[in-house]
Amino acid sequence: MCPLYGCFFFTLAQAEADKSIYKIEDMTVTVDKREENIQDVAGSVSAISAIQIEDSGLDSFNDINNYVPNFISYDKIGFDSIRGQSNMASSSRAVGIYVDDVPAKLTNLYDIERIEVLRGPQGNLYGLNSAGGIVNIITKKPDNIFRVNTVAEFGNYDLQSYTASASGPVIKETLFIGLSGKHKTQDNYVEEEGANTHKDSDMSGRVQLRWVPSENTDFLFTTIDEECKSDRGVWSTLDGGPYKIKNMGLDEKTNSSGNIRSLRIKHHAPMFDLTSITAKMSDESETAFGMDFISGGDNLKSLIAEHQNDRWMQEIRLASPEKENPFQWILGGSYLNGKEQLWNNFLKDTGTMAAPTGMYASRITESEIETNTFSFFGQAGYRFYDMVRFTGGIRYDKDKRTTDFKQSMNGTVTSDYEASTTWDAFSPKFIVDYRANDSIMTYASAAKGYKAGGYSPITGGTAEDALFNPEYAWSYELGMKTNWMNNKIIANICGFYTIVDDIQIMYTDPDTWRVSYKNAAEATLWGIEMEAILRPFEGLQVMASFGLLETQFDKHEIKAYEGNSVPLAPEYQAQLAAQYNFLNGLFIRGEAFWNGKSYFTEDNTFSQGAYMTANSRIGYENDNFSINVYVKNMFDEVYYNFANKLGGVDKVIGAEPRTVGVQMTLRF
Repeated sequence: MCPLYGCFFFTLAQAEADKSIYKIEDMTVTVDKREENIQDVAGSVSAISAIQIEDSGLDSFNDINNYVPNFISYDKIGFDSIRGQSNMASSSRAVGIYVDDVPAKLTNLYDIERIEVLRGPQGNLYGLNSAGGIVNIITKKPDNIFRVNTVAEFGNYDLQSYTASASGPVIKETLFIGLSGKHKTQDNYVEEEGANTHKDSDMSGRVQLRWVPSENTDFLFTTIDEECKSDRGVWSTLDGGPYKIKNMGLDEKTNSSGNIRSLRIKHHAPMFDLTSITAKMSDESETAFGMDFISGGDNLKSLIAEHQNDRWMQEIRLASPEKENPFQWILGGSYLNGKEQLWNNFLKDTGTMAAPTGMYASRITESEIETNTFSFFGQAGYRFYDMVRFTGGIRYDKDKRTTDFKQSMNGTVTSDYEASTTWDAFSPKFIVDYRANDSIMTYASAAKGYKAGGYSPITGGTAEDALFNPEYAWSYELGMKTNWMNNKIIANICGFYTIVDDIQIMYTDPDTWRVSYKNAAEATLWGIEMEAILRPFEGLQVMASFGLLETQFDKHEIKAYEGNSVPLAPEYQAQLAAQYNFLNGLFIRGEAFWNGKSYFTEDNTFSQGAYMTANSRIGYENDNFSINVYVKNMFDEVYYNFANKLGGVDKVIGAEPRTVGVQMTLRF
C-alpha cells in the first residue's frame, strides 16, 4: 500500500480487561484476493477498519474520500475518481466498486468490517473497469458469536436515522444468520421558494445466511436491497447559490433503488483454495427536473428519465493455500452479462422565454446496451531469502457491447439503429519488493489498465457517432512502507506516473443536456501519496494523509484544451485527525480535510476552488453503550460537488452544509 495501514487501518484492542488500552494491530486485507497483512502488499492500498468507521461516523460511500488520498467521490451525481481516472462514462468505469467480491455499490454503509481502496490499475485481478483503482467494501459476516447492535441518530434538518443488526449461530459451528438494516430521513437542505420542505429518505437492508458443512467448506448467501428517494432534483443555479432555488412549477424527483443477490463458496483443498462467486445485481432510477429554472410555473425545458441496469456474473478462481510459502499463485476466470436500458424525454416549450406557448416539443430517446465480457487471469510471485519478491500477472478480457437505439421528435423517428463492437485486451502487471528488515519495505511496479469502450446511451444520430473506444493506461509506481518504535509510528509514501491513451471524457450539450462520451487523446497523471499514523502514548491517536495530483491533456482533438487539467482531479487532498480516549470512557475527536482546486469539465470552464472542512465529535463509550455529539462541516464551508451548464443555465450541486447531531449506540 502506498498509504499506511490504510488511511485509518488500526484497530482498537482490549488489553486484558481494560478497553481503554489501545494499540496499533496488524490489519488483514484481501486486495490481492487472498488474506495478507496490509504492510506486506506491494501496492497503494488504504484500509479503514470497523472501529475507525464507527469513531469517525462514516456512514455513506461519499464520505470515504475524506480519508483516502487522491480518491474523490461526488455526491448526488454518482462519479468516482482515483488519480484522475473517473467513472464519468457510466457504461465504462475506471474505478471498480465491489461489495464482498461483487461489482456493485452501496450508498449507505453499516455493519461493515472494513473498506479497502486500491489506487492504480488493478486490471490484472479485477478486470476492465479498474484502470484507476478499486474500492472494496467488506461486510461483517455471521459466526458463532451472537451480536446485537442498534444505533439511533438525530440532528438538524430533521435528521432521523435508525440502524440495527443482529447475527449469530442457528446451529453452532454449522449454520449462521445475519440481519441488518437502516432507515434514514432528512429535510433537503436546498429550499425552493413557495414550496413545502423537501424530504430525502433512504432505506436499506441486508440478510446473510452462512453454512459451514465442514471445516474446509464455507457457503455464504447474501441479499442486499437499497432505496433512496428525494422529492426534488439535485441542481441549483450557480448565481443564486447552492441552497435556494426558484419554484419552477414542476414536481421534481430523484429516486433510485438497487439490489444484490450473491452466493460465495470457499473450499480448501490440500493443494489449492477454490473460490466461486455467483451474483445478480440490479439497479434502477427515475428522475424529473427542470432545466432552465424559470420561476412561476413556465418551465421552458425539463427532463424525465428512467434507467434500468441488470447484470449477472460468475467468477471462479484457484489460489495457492493461504499459508507461509515463498511461492504464491492465483488463477481464475469470470463472465459478466449486463443489460442497461434507458428512456429519456426532453421537453422544450415551442415559444421563447419572453413568450412561452405552454406547448412542448418532445424528444424521446430509448436505448438498450448489452455487455458480454469474458476474462481469464493469473498472477504468481516468489520470495527469495525472505527479502526480495518478484510478482507478475496478466489478464485477458474480451468485451462485446451491443446497442439498440431509437430517437423520435414529436412522434417522428429521427434515428433508429442497432450495432455491436468487440474489443479485447491484455493487462499485465509487474512488481518487485524488497524487505530490508521487519520495519521497512520498498517496492516498484508497472501495470497496464484497460477501460472498455462502448456506446453513448442517449445521443448519437448514427452508431458511429455514439461509439467511443477503449481507454488504456500504463502506470509506474515507487513506494516505501515503514513502521517505527515498535509500531507506534507507521509512515508510508509512494510516487506514481501514469500515461493514459484515448482517455474517455463526458461531453454535455449546454442547451439540451444531451450527454455523450468520446475519446480525448492522451493525458499524463502523476503525483505523490503519503499516510502516517502516530500513537505516542496511551489513548492518543493521530492520523494524517496527503495526496498531490498533477494532470494534463497532452493531446486533444480540440487544440485549445491541450494543457488543460483532467476533470474530477483535485490538485491535492489532505486530512489530519486526532482522537483521545480517556480512561473513564470519555473521548474527543477532531478532523480537518483540505481539497485543492478541481475542474468539472474538460474545457476547464467550471471548477471548484480550494477549500477546507472540519468535523468534531465528543462522547462517552463502554463495552455496551456509547453516545456522542458531533458537528460536520463545522465552519459551514460552501462548496460544490459538481457544476455544469444545464439547459443554457449554469447549475451546481451543493455539498452538505453544517450539520449537528447526536448518536447513541447499544451493543449486546
